[in-house]
Amino acid sequence: MNSPTSQNSLVKNINLNSIRFVSQVSREGCVSSSSSRGYEIVRVKPEHYEQVMDFLRHNFFLDEPLNVCVQLVGDSRPGTCPELEEFSMGALQQGLSLMAVSPDGAVLGCVLNAVSQHEDIEELQRLADECPNPKFKLILGLLAHIEKEADVHHRFDVERVFEIPMLSVDSNCRGRGIATALLRDAVELATSLNVPLVRVDCSSKFTAMAVAKLGLEPVYNLKYNTYLPPGAEQPPFNPAYPHDEVASYVKRL
Repeated sequence: MNSPTSQNSLVKNINLNSIRFVSQVSREGCVSSSSSRGYEIVRVKPEHYEQVMDFLRHNFFLDEPLNVCVQLVGDSRPGTCPELEEFSMGALQQGLSLMAVSPDGAVLGCVLNAVSQHEDIEELQRLADECPNPKFKLILGLLAHIEKEADVHHRFDVERVFEIPMLSVDSNCRGRGIATALLRDAVELATSLNVPLVRVDCSSKFTAMAVAKLGLEPVYNLKYNTYLPPGAEQPPFNPAYPHDEVASYVKRL
């Protein structure tokens, strides 16, 4: 999912059953670095979790299109949603996520990554069915529906898929290539792990454009105005223009 003016994307979370702030980030764990661009990409370690969560509360929680559409966090500033925090932590705890940090250690953007197996589809549906938050329940239900319809594990005959559930860039740092750098390094990480397929479910038009530039191709799309969850009389999602659909993009490695 993405906001109409930002590069924030919630795609989906995987392996949720495998469900501190730091003022500086050391060069240990650096994935890529460039002094000319003013930031470096590093792996998110457990000591960074709270810093990344705080970043998400101030960015992704507030301006991701579906979050905005259902008013997920209401008037809370920074955004507050315990269910979304738990959802995010499930991906972080797989140890594959990356963040862009400035020379003084500030988080400028992050991409949450996870490796999924086919059985995770049913786990995601269970989480949607049991979610106590009616707004987040709608979002989880949509993600579970997309997961089933795209069915990339069977479609591409792979056991493991490198998933990119969330992409977020600080609203003050757009136009610096941070989203592209995070996505590119995520794909390179997947390659190094010998995972045969990368997947991104793009709820934002901007995220779809970004992943397409990196060679990912769409395999499934769903117009928001055609999606009716069980029991609904009208489509629950109507994000702001230009976000009119969610699309699954993949790339074989």
